[in-house]
Amino acid sequence: MNNKIIILMKFIIITALFYALLAFNIFHLGDIVVPSSKNYLQVNIPQQDQDLEQNYLNMDIPPQVNAGIHWAAPTANIDNLCASMNICDKITFNGIYTNTSRYTYLKIITKIIQFIDTNGNKNKKMEKVLQNIQINNDNGNRRWYATHNNIIFNLWSVQSNTEFINLTSHEMGHITDLGYLEWKDFQKDPTYTEFWKAVFAIDDLSLKFYRLSRDNETIRKAVAKKKDFCSGYGMSDPFEDFAECFNLYINHNAFFKWAAKTDTVLKNKYNFIAAMFKGQYISSNSWDTKLLKPDTTRRARDTTKLSN
Repeated sequence: MNNKIIILMKFIIITALFYALLAFNIFHLGDIVVPSSKNYLQVNIPQQDQDLEQNYLNMDIPPQVNAGIHWAAPTANIDNLCASMNICDKITFNGIYTNTSRYTYLKIITKIIQFIDTNGNKNKKMEKVLQNIQINNDNGNRRWYATHNNIIFNLWSVQSNTEFINLTSHEMGHITDLGYLEWKDFQKDPTYTEFWKAVFAIDDLSLKFYRLSRDNETIRKAVAKKKDFCSGYGMSDPFEDFAECFNLYINHNAFFKWAAKTDTVLKNKYNFIAAMFKGQYISSNSWDTKLLKPDTTRRARDTTKLSN
C-alpha cells in the first residue's frame, strides 16, 4: 500500500513540475523552445535583399526569359529535386503543366519544407507531417485550402510565382500551427475548435500564440488593435493570424521586425515564430517597409498579395 502511495506522489510531483516548466516557458520540445524569453528583434541575420522569386529559385531562372507569369527554367531537373526529399510523391498536379511550371512549384514547396526541417524541431519533420498537396490548374472557390496535413491550391486566380510563394508559406503556416507544433496532454481546450469540435490539447503550444490577441476562437481581446496583427486578414480568426504572421516572418522579415519594434503584442508574435526557427528566416525584403509607407501601425490587407 505504501509503495502505491509513493508512486502516486511521484506521479503528482512530476506532473506538477511539467506544468510549472510549461508555465514559465522553458519546457523543451525537441530542439525548440516555444515561446521564448529571448528577444529575436535584436538578432541581426545579414541577408541580401532580392526578389522573392529569384531567392526561392536560387537564381537558376534567367530574368530575361519570360513566358507569361512563369519564367522558363532550362536547367530544371525535377528528378534531382525530388530525389533530395521524400515529398514529390505527395504532390498531385491536376491539369496540364509544362516541366518548367512543375519544377517551379516543386522548388518553391521544397524550399519552405527544407527551411522548416533544417531550422525547426529536430524530432519532427514537416515532410512527415504533410500527407498531400494538390495543385489544380483551374479556378476553385478559393485560391487555397489547408487542414492539419493537406493543402489544396487553385492556380487560376494566382497571378505570379511570388504570390504562389506567399500562398505556400501561408499554408505551411497552417500545417505548422495545426500539425507540426506539439502537445502532450490529452485534455482538450474548449475555446478553440476545428469545425466546432474541441481538438486542441490544453498544452498545445499554438494556444499561447492565439491568446496574445484573442479571448477565444471567435472573440478578439477587448484591448486588441489592428496594429497587433500581421494583416487585416489575420484579424479574422486565430488560425489566419498564425498563418499570416508565419508568411510575414518567413518571407518579409524586415517588415515584421520593423512593425514589431513598436508594438508589444506583435513583438511577442514575432518572437514566438522566431523561437521555432532559432531566429532564421528565408527572405528579409526591407523594401516592404516602403511599400506600406514609413508608418509602423500600417498593415497589409493580405500578406499573400505582398510583392516587390
